[in-house]
Amino acid sequence: MKKLNKKNVAITGVAVSLAAVMLVGGGTFAYLKGESDPITNSFRTNQVQVSLEETTGNEYNIIPGTTQRKDPKVTVNNTVDAYVFVEVADATEGLVGYSIADGWIPLDGVPNVYYRLVSAAQDVKEFSVLANDEVKYDKALENDDMIDDEGNLKTGIDLSFNAVAIQAEPFADAKEAYNAKDAVITSDTDVIEAAIQDGIPVVLSDSAQVDSAVLDRSGADIDLNGKELTIGGTTPITLYDNEAISLKDGSFVLENTNTTHAGISVHEGGSLELNNVKMKSNNVSMVVDKSTDNATVNIIDSEIISTDYYALSTNAGNTKTGANVVINIKNSTLIATNADSAAVLMNIPGTLNIEDSYLEANRQGLIVRCGNATLKDSTVKSNATSDTIYQEKWNKYDNDKWGSGNEVPVAAIVVGNRGAEGATAYPYDATLTSINSSYIIASNSPVYAAGYNGHTATLNGIDSVFVTQSTGFGGNVVIND
Repeated sequence: MKKLNKKNVAITGVAVSLAAVMLVGGGTFAYLKGESDPITNSFRTNQVQVSLEETTGNEYNIIPGTTQRKDPKVTVNNTVDAYVFVEVADATEGLVGYSIADGWIPLDGVPNVYYRLVSAAQDVKEFSVLANDEVKYDKALENDDMIDDEGNLKTGIDLSFNAVAIQAEPFADAKEAYNAKDAVITSDTDVIEAAIQDGIPVVLSDSAQVDSAVLDRSGADIDLNGKELTIGGTTPITLYDNEAISLKDGSFVLENTNTTHAGISVHEGGSLELNNVKMKSNNVSMVVDKSTDNATVNIIDSEIISTDYYALSTNAGNTKTGANVVINIKNSTLIATNADSAAVLMNIPGTLNIEDSYLEANRQGLIVRCGNATLKDSTVKSNATSDTIYQEKWNKYDNDKWGSGNEVPVAAIVVGNRGAEGATAYPYDATLTSINSSYIIASNSPVYAAGYNGHTATLNGIDSVFVTQSTGFGGNVVIND
């Protein structure tokens, strides 16, 4: 056995100890490394302020054939571009004549409100409200014009102005900015519900919950502001003439329960808009209800996940209506997760536009029983397989009249309608135009088209090899691939 040199052992021990110290200390070894120069970002604060003043006082005499100076002027102090509005309250009963000065634009749909866009870089930021800074009194005015029904001189002959300014961004236009000027910023349920009932826009400051009964037969403009709004309750939300719900920029949970499975029901003249909304719908769906001939649904940049039979549907309970219903789905995802579901059902003779979107469900992705549908740059998928749908249900409607709703053949897309001879259900043609789109299903033809009882199912832009066709009783299928 070779003897170890004690001196070497001692040196080795010192080296090991020194290495341990160096490793623990961390200040001796260097690594390949680099470090950037710091970047400091400065954020400038901004303001939008407005004032309204006049030098000609507020007491005037109506003397026919004369003119008086009246010089209300709006002054803006803004460091960002801003919309400036003038609201005119005219209670002069036609006794006072005036014109609005140049540069003010009537705000569409809002009487007696005028606006202009004022750039932050503008040199002049003072604007007359009235043309020539004056009011006029018609020569034809008589004593009778000045006297009320009781023979007294009229009182309360007033002309009032109010100025409002609001930043131009991020609003799409002056109308949207004006609607937001009185918005309530809150997450308090009582305050939200009161604002909805008073027609005041809401901006969420935190996640919140409201009862569906508050929204029933009432419009609402809600900026979710990146937060989540939950709609609970036991009633569907119905929207009638000129009632609109607009939700944008956040999350939305629809879990109001009712026997009709309708979470939001759009009726005659109503409208629904979801813009940049991530929505979850629990056992209810959005529907354009029966007897509705004129309504609008816009789903833009949104994601809709429904555990119900549909994500969005129409109701053909009255077959003579629906021609003026317009549904637009753009850059959105609609998925229905119920085992027997269709993502979108169109069964009225209205217009359905789907663009840059994705539809998915477990029986049919899209059903167009009548009306005109356009599918552009989109994908429609049915998750149905022989493992998920019993064979007898799979084939049930291939050789028999179709039932209501999604009681139609299994396919990614179904177009048209099959009924018994003389059947009057869905008494319109159905047209689907596909542009650069795809239709996916695992174990069946992806598209099913039927024309019966004198009606035609027309497919444009779809190769006939992907289509199962069924015709009868004077109906037909036309494929323009």
